[in-house]
Amino acid sequence: MEHRTQKHAGTDALNSTFGVPDIPGSNGSAHGHHTGRFGRPVQPRKPFDPKPVNLQRMALVLAIMLLAFALAGCGTFRSSNVPFPNAKVTYSDTKWCVPRRLKNALQDVAHHFGPVSVTSTKRWWLENRRKGGARKSWHRKCKAADFGVRGNPDSLVRYLKSHPGVGGYKYYPGGHYHIDVGPRRTW
Repeated sequence: MEHRTQKHAGTDALNSTFGVPDIPGSNGSAHGHHTGRFGRPVQPRKPFDPKPVNLQRMALVLAIMLLAFALAGCGTFRSSNVPFPNAKVTYSDTKWCVPRRLKNALQDVAHHFGPVSVTSTKRWWLENRRKGGARKSWHRKCKAADFGVRGNPDSLVRYLKSHPGVGGYKYYPGGHYHIDVGPRRTW
């Protein structure tokens, strides 16, 4: 019984601290029970204590958030000098084996000339023969891409010729182009 009295005495002290009126017949408790849902003692809530805002910490958090936003590519703080900054490269053939150097060149073409549609990358020997490809075609090694893009063919060929990621390049009538990572050449 003594334990219960101590518990009530503690509750009475808390109630008087926080200004909770004593209800007759409640054994010193405001609501008639001293434990929570799972039998644990109910902890009194602490009054709100506003602390001064640390401006240096807020400025640091804000700077980190802005940096993360800028690095994520979600925000642009200056205008782009690329005519088609959001143009995409779509593949209707195998993509996974194309070297990064060639993928970067195709993305650069898309940024300068508009959306690029890749029609041929990896070719098996029979497919290469059927399409009239050379015996030692770079397509057989998945190091070449044929693609279509809108734009002036002369300026696109000049661009491909000057691009450091392009080895061989060729313009075919009908708006199709070939690039590969082989030695610098055209035919």
